[in-house]
This record gives sequence, structure tokens and C-alpha cells, in this order.
Amino acid sequence: MVSLINCNLPIFQYSFPQVITKKTCKQYRKSFPQSNLSNVHAWHSGYDTHETTDVFDPLIKLTTDTCNDLVRQYYYTDLTNGYQYVVNNLWLAMYDKNDYTTRHDHFLSLFSACYYVDVKDNSSPIIFGENDELSIQPENGMLLIWHGIIPHKVAPTKKKRTCICMNIIVSR
Repeated sequence: MVSLINCNLPIFQYSFPQVITKKTCKQYRKSFPQSNLSNVHAWHSGYDTHETTDVFDPLIKLTTDTCNDLVRQYYYTDLTNGYQYVVNNLWLAMYDKNDYTTRHDHFLSLFSACYYVDVKDNSSPIIFGENDELSIQPENGMLLIWHGIIPHKVAPTKKKRTCICMNIIVSR
């Protein structure tokens, strides 16, 4: 069951058992040690990570299935005529102490999502809104899904956090 966290900023939370392990993430990083350059000031893989390996496929399926569920539950509709939710970007991010992400959005993506693989106590929350209206403290196994146009950031963290981020579009 997906739960809506905030009506003003439609952000949905779902939790499930560990789908991707910290070990899998470390192995991926070892194979691709060079960090991508972006607004994420922490090591992170390229946005095409889902095209370089199939290890994240179970998470992609869970995420797109969850998009179907939340649209059915909160917007009372389904995709029809062969349309489906597709992850068009996926990247792995591993934050160390003082790493952060500047405020940004994912304009052009219907949904964005973040799955928290390994989050230590006192790691930074994800903060949503132009004026920091909503702060969510991640937990291991938490999946957050939100509309791609909602701005968000991560303040400098005190502890490590590993997450997998995705952008989702509708396609045939």
C-alpha cells in the first residue's frame, strides 16, 4: 500500500524488504569508480546505470508497479492503449560525510523516485519544496515517489547514505 505523505506536495512513500543490497551497490561502484558530475556532490553513477547492468531490474519493476498503484489509488485512473511507466534515468548515489545535493527538479519526468538502500542514523533528510516545506528522514527500504517538477535537495550529511534514484516517464 502506497501512502501519500503530503497533499500540497504530492509525495508518496512505500516500504518493502531490501530489494538491492549495500553489497550490490559497492560492487557496482567498484566497477564504475568515476563519479558523474552534476548537482549531486557525492559519488554517483551515470544516469544510464540501468542500461549498463540488470542488477537494478527488480527495483525498476517494483517502482513502475508502485507508480501504477499510486495513480490508481490517488488519481483514479490507469494507463491505457499500450502506455506504460518507464524508468528513463537511474543512478546510484553514495554519500559520505559532508556530501550534499543542491536544490533541483526533474522537469520533463512525470515521476521521480528514490529508494534508500543503506541509511545511517543522522544522515541528512531529503527536503522538498522551494522553501523547504517538507523534510523526510529516509529509512532503509523506503521508496519515495514524487512528481518530477517538485524541487528537492539534500543538505550536507553527517553520516553515510546510499540510495538509488530514478526518473519515470510514460511511453509506449
